[in-house]
Amino acid sequence: MKKTTQLRQLLSSGKIVVAPGAFNALSAKIIEQAGFPAVYMTGYGASADLLGAPDYGLLTQTEMAYHAARLAQAVNVPLIADGDTGYGNAINVRRTIREYERAGVAAIHLEDQVMPKRCGHMEGKQVIAGNRRQGVGEEDRGSSGYQDRPGLCGHRKDRRAGSV
Repeated sequence: MKKTTQLRQLLSSGKIVVAPGAFNALSAKIIEQAGFPAVYMTGYGASADLLGAPDYGLLTQTEMAYHAARLAQAVNVPLIADGDTGYGNAINVRRTIREYERAGVAAIHLEDQVMPKRCGHMEGKQVIAGNRRQGVGEEDRGSSGYQDRPGLCGHRKDRRAGSV
């Protein structure tokens, strides 16, 4: 069964889906072996693993997609991945979704921060004013027609964090 189908079934089960954060392929395997039904690729964890630095948006879209591919290939459960802000405007967001789909990601989440972004749990974030995430929404899901369609696209609202 496709990983996107697995994730859709998990989400429609009515049960809470716990997807612990993985920072590399080994930690993803450990999460899977511990019996969790999904894995979450954390942006902060990826930044710490690849750069030894906090998630200040230093990793590029291609670096994150490549990292996601390593995690997705290491496990047989769905991978949900941090897509930061989509790495630019609406065209960049569409490309980010395509690259994550190619990487084998079952779902991606996008943030409502302005660039340069910060990790969602860090102080000093700035978010897009109002509800102006232009070009990002239902039309961006499934925009590519690649292998394991249709993927899921969620939006994280850092505005809700209260410390912006």
